[in-house]
Amino acid sequence: MNTRVKDPLRIFVPFVSETMATDLFTRNPNLSGQDIHLIDNRDRSAGLPELYNEIIEKHLDEDAWLFFVHEDFEVQGELLDTESLAKEAVYGTFGIRMSGHLPNAYGQHKCSDRDGTSVQQVGLPITAPTWVETLDCVAILLHTRLLRERSGLRFDQTLTFDLYAEDLCINAQENFGIPVLVVPLEFQHYSKGYVTERYWRGIRHLGEKYPNVAMPGSCSFIGGKAADLEANFTYDIPANTKKRRDLRNKSAS
Repeated sequence: MNTRVKDPLRIFVPFVSETMATDLFTRNPNLSGQDIHLIDNRDRSAGLPELYNEIIEKHLDEDAWLFFVHEDFEVQGELLDTESLAKEAVYGTFGIRMSGHLPNAYGQHKCSDRDGTSVQQVGLPITAPTWVETLDCVAILLHTRLLRERSGLRFDQTLTFDLYAEDLCINAQENFGIPVLVVPLEFQHYSKGYVTERYWRGIRHLGEKYPNVAMPGSCSFIGGKAADLEANFTYDIPANTKKRRDLRNKSAS
């Protein structure tokens, strides 16, 4: 009698805070027995897309799920079950899609300051894999079979920390017809984020890379036609406060 072997799930966590990565992953009882790889990025300070692409190449010849997660991500319930997931898709735990003129976020979770204070509930709850247009960078799940069959599906190393998940999603859909889905997972993200000039450089890069695209992201619209969506909706989120203030000041001067 043949017993089907389940493809392993490998969790990769680049970190600059060893304490946070250890507390949220190796000491997390919800991840007991999981295959967790903490990657010390303090000296190298490599961009996450570069690290992720290296991991992909290292594991490309095996059949496995690769889960790329930020260090400030805490699984607070049962870890996702990959057994029922199609391998020909890109998955995450938080994502955005348009509904009319409005971007809606899927994958309800807790979002807080780095010390765990000021907790907010973010996103709409889901109970099954749910289609979205883009994913947030906080967590990305890919199967090596998909990556073997689509050699052009890799993280953009021009980006370093922001927007690489959104780029992957646009690439997957526009160039390969691969669906992007959010999977249910109870988690807390210990960062409310702050949009920096690095983010807007990334937005300009993606506008040039995808001149005919307009998609919603977690903090702004993305693509060369983003202005078409911005005409109907403005992201009113704390991460964007500085940019909006700077634009108002610029227009008033």
